[in-house]
Amino acid sequence: MKKKRYHPFPSLRQPAQVTFGSGSLRTAVAELRTERTVYFVSAAPSVQELLVAALAKYDRTLEELCWIEKPPGEPNWQAIQQGAAFLQETEYDTVVAIGGGSVLDWSRLSWALAAGILQLDSPRSLASSPDDAPGFWLVPSTCATGAEAASVAVFTHDGEKRPVVCDAFLAKRVLLDARFLNSLSPAVRAQSLADAMSHGIEAFLSIVPNYLAKEMALASLGLIFEFHESSSSDDAQERLLEASYLAGLAASHCSVGVIHAFAHSVARWGIPHGMANAIALAAGIEANRDGVAMQRLISRLGLASVQALLDKIDKIVAPAFDDARMAPLLAALRHADDRNELIACLERDVCLRTSPLAFDRDSLAQLLNAIERKVVSS
Repeated sequence: MKKKRYHPFPSLRQPAQVTFGSGSLRTAVAELRTERTVYFVSAAPSVQELLVAALAKYDRTLEELCWIEKPPGEPNWQAIQQGAAFLQETEYDTVVAIGGGSVLDWSRLSWALAAGILQLDSPRSLASSPDDAPGFWLVPSTCATGAEAASVAVFTHDGEKRPVVCDAFLAKRVLLDARFLNSLSPAVRAQSLADAMSHGIEAFLSIVPNYLAKEMALASLGLIFEFHESSSSDDAQERLLEASYLAGLAASHCSVGVIHAFAHSVARWGIPHGMANAIALAAGIEANRDGVAMQRLISRLGLASVQALLDKIDKIVAPAFDDARMAPLLAALRHADDRNELIACLERDVCLRTSPLAFDRDSLAQLLNAIERKVVSS
């Protein structure tokens, strides 16, 4: 008898609980025991000020916590080793990470190294279940990361970003406190929204067939389009942070595509992730313009054309380029060796595997031409 093949059904894995609303950071103080909780915290003064204020409501201080401040830059192997050493010096059952995506990723990678399941040259998919991990409480401070929704964390090594997938990385609790967005400059806010829109668009276009995740991608884009213009209001900022979470959840299930492959690849030239998404967003959409998935996205968003989508996005991301330092990237795009290295990085990036288009060296070169024009015009 011929053996029947088993085809697994799509599934959706998400954090066990999401608490949202301005002021929700205090939940981490009210519900957790100080002596069994460790904190990974952004170095940004605005982030630490909100944490101090939340602690003060319960007559606690930052000095009472067992906490570590994130080193500058993206998480690298040295920072992960530092975080792992911190964890090995204490007993804990809960890890709270407060900050941008780099802080949330750093906390989980540090735990994986301390637990002995992560090595520098180990496979990028780790075998460990949520039962093996502490309870991760993830608190994003920007509307860009998506990290709070995902079971993947990223670190930088040798100028490239390396994703690490582990079921144990999935958060037990997510807190979406929009007050963190108050301190963002218009440029950083626009870069954050570029990343969130890239998550939503590329997750919807992805070849991974997860219907529920793609509906979340659509919802995230709808929220951003509706609320970005009034982003200074408390209500709008809450909706934008929620949109970022939904986009991150979609991307964590469907993966992303060539826009994120570019963002990962230009990290070696010091281009921040949100800025890289702002730079490549239009070029990535143009590259997918004629695809069936793109036409379906345009229809579901209720737009007349791909150009209508580009016009909406252009308006949202325009502030991202204020005072942007583009010279290093422009030099790399115009230098033959650097350009070839960038194309090679793009070819190696895992995100291209889920792109609806098959990119070869010629089509990647055309993408870089479009990105160069964007950089020059900005």
